[in-house]
Amino acid sequence: MDELFSCRNCIHNCGQSLLIGRGAGYCIQHDSVLFQPERSTCKYLHRKDLPRFVVDEGLREHAGEFAGFSGIADLIDYKPIDRLQYSEKFVWEHGQFDPVNQSLAQYHKTDPSWIFLQAMSGGIDGRRLLAHASLVRRYMDHCGTWRSSYRFILALVQELSNTPQFQDKDMNSGDVIPDDEFRQDALWDVFFTRLSGIQEYGFHSGQEVLMWATDQFNGALAELNWSALITVLNDKVQEWTDLIIRHAVDEGEFFPPPTATAAV
Repeated sequence: MDELFSCRNCIHNCGQSLLIGRGAGYCIQHDSVLFQPERSTCKYLHRKDLPRFVVDEGLREHAGEFAGFSGIADLIDYKPIDRLQYSEKFVWEHGQFDPVNQSLAQYHKTDPSWIFLQAMSGGIDGRRLLAHASLVRRYMDHCGTWRSSYRFILALVQELSNTPQFQDKDMNSGDVIPDDEFRQDALWDVFFTRLSGIQEYGFHSGQEVLMWATDQFNGALAELNWSALITVLNDKVQEWTDLIIRHAVDEGEFFPPPTATAAV
């Protein structure tokens, strides 16, 4: 249970989950390396595995529990953990370079930040899909609205039925070589991070069909049957795409023309 409230299960540590991403993580919220992400946390925790509106009470309790810490804290010992900014020089010198962490450490240097989100989308690499979904959710939560996020959620929906692929080095399996069952479990880490983002979009936009998307999979989700779920997803992708676009059009927010510059 503790790990569900650790940095591993927080969207601010975009490149890791409970089963994905070995070694150190990187927190965008605190601009800090996470040496033990499975036992660190903070009051800004935002769970990957479930939409915020479902677990809001638990997150507020967690925030209150760690309110006395200004930054990252040890989840078990309740002691502050010093912030350590990412150093590309250090990771190369110590053989710890990680391309996903390297990319995420550049996030604050990208202006505007939405360019970075778009650059992370696409493909089937499991860690990149996890990072992209986490980034989109961070962006939407920060803005607190659907209006600036619908185009990112549309991209998320299009990729929902893509089957994530993992290399052995992607897996948080310790010294054990990950087998097919471990990879299958890791697949669900990615899927629920993405699906929760779509549900959070439904919350912000007031679309209950998206808010309660988990009710629409005809039992495939309850059984964690990926093959059966893909069949349902192929229909849902188009249905949800049309729903999001239609709502944005009705609200006059679907790629509106730029405001005309007043004549001098």
